[in-house]
Parts: sequence; structure tokens; C-alpha cells
Amino acid sequence: AFARTPKAARARAQGGLLIGPAWIWDCQRLQRRLPCGPYLLDGSASSGSEGEGSEEAPPTPRPRPA
Repeated sequence: AFARTPKAARARAQGGLLIGPAWIWDCQRLQRRLPCGPYLLDGSASSGSEGEGSEEAPPTPRPRPA
């Protein structure tokens, strides 16, 4: 789901999170489940208001394996 669509609104209403595909790729690459906070599309776990904030959250750097 994209951040500002009816499908995303339904997912948030049911308690779901909107994450980017990079989270899936990074979890698979590291073979473990990563925290989804840095990968959130709308910037917060439960944003009830769709009209506030910017259209897209600024990209956050992902941790690199050592």
C-alpha cells in the first residue's frame, strides 16, 4: 500500500504499519527480522490524520552490517 491511499487507511485503522520494500529486502539479506521503525512510509506507527505532515517522509539511513 502507498502512504496516502484508501488501502493504507484501512491498514492503519486495523492497527497495521506501512513499511517500505527495503525492510523486506534487508530482513532477507540479513536473515533476521529488523525493527520496522526506520522503514515506515508515513513516519509514525499510528497517524490518524492524513492531512498533516509532508507527502513523503525524508529517507533515513539504514544500518550497514559490519
